[in-house]
Amino acid sequence: MKKKLRVLMVSIGYSPNVGGIETHFDDLTSSLSSEVDYKVLTYMPLTSSVKAKLYEKNDSSGLEIFRIPIVRGLFYKLVDKPVFEFLYLAPLLFFFMPFLLLTKYRNIDLIHSHGLVAGLVSVFWGKVFDIKVITTTHSVYSFKKGSMFAFMSKLAFGMSDLILCLSKQSVEEMAGLGISRSKISKFTYWVDSRIFKPSLKKNLVKGSKFTVLFVGRLVKEKGVVELLNSLKNWPKEAGLVVAGSGPLSEMVEDRSKSDKRILFAGKVQQVKLPELYSSADLLIVPSVHEEGFGRVVIESLMCGTPVMASARGGLVEAIDDSVGELFVVSSKTIAEKVSYFVKNRSELKKKSDLARNYALSRYGEKNSLVILNSYKSLL
Repeated sequence: MKKKLRVLMVSIGYSPNVGGIETHFDDLTSSLSSEVDYKVLTYMPLTSSVKAKLYEKNDSSGLEIFRIPIVRGLFYKLVDKPVFEFLYLAPLLFFFMPFLLLTKYRNIDLIHSHGLVAGLVSVFWGKVFDIKVITTTHSVYSFKKGSMFAFMSKLAFGMSDLILCLSKQSVEEMAGLGISRSKISKFTYWVDSRIFKPSLKKNLVKGSKFTVLFVGRLVKEKGVVELLNSLKNWPKEAGLVVAGSGPLSEMVEDRSKSDKRILFAGKVQQVKLPELYSSADLLIVPSVHEEGFGRVVIESLMCGTPVMASARGGLVEAIDDSVGELFVVSSKTIAEKVSYFVKNRSELKKKSDLARNYALSRYGEKNSLVILNSYKSLL
């Protein structure tokens, strides 16, 4: 029997915590299960109240998950305070990781860390234990030259043996830190086309003949405020479905009670998302920050639903005008774009007809091989 690679994956978040990155981890461990024996070190869910076990093991795949207990409810409060966020997230991960490497995982082949905090911890212990480290970026960080954030990032990513970036913009950002381009590679998310596929269209918002869908964390950075404020200028026949959870959940729920054109779906299970995408006329991704890539874009396209996305970060690389439209986010521009597509449904239909094949050609499971080959290149 062929020996599998043993990879310790380190991240501050993992399922059942909800988010595009967490879903990517599920895809990664599933797609490479025949080649890689994954062990995961993470925290108990940071942004979701869902329960999770401290330790889990899947006997068929070999996947093991260790979740470190941590005080919840602080993650979103510290987003704008990077020093305090680091002090909140790094210490427990730092002290728990060597314990695993000294006991249960003494024969790990490689460490795959995700993000800045996990990257800093991993490169330190990787040097101590002489284990190669790959660090993946899932965001565009927008470093300020000379800042402590930029300095810490250069340490975490620069000391990694290889950096996997989610977009061309992220590649340039890493190179801008002074990191050799020979250590930087680009990868792309993928989704299971057997799960995300067109299904029977349902009427989601009572009385609406056109449905716009938002799927994501309910935080200011995702453009939720601008989206809700735009509704006063939407055509009467257009409705909005909001699926997700986060600090702005209460605000969205309150608006849905006062405006019958809004359906607040809350947190939606992954298996139910294809039905939502298929029933929508248009997915909107109105991020007001530099989005890493936007996994929801891929999921929507796989289901045949066009995408209207912010012209920021990796979103610019995720779609072209054959299957969607990029725009500069404001309440005014959102309303204008929605009004345009309501009036020009034949144009939207052309985008819809091309969407699934577009996604199949770019975002299939073959993308996982980039990560597998990266592992093999370091061993």
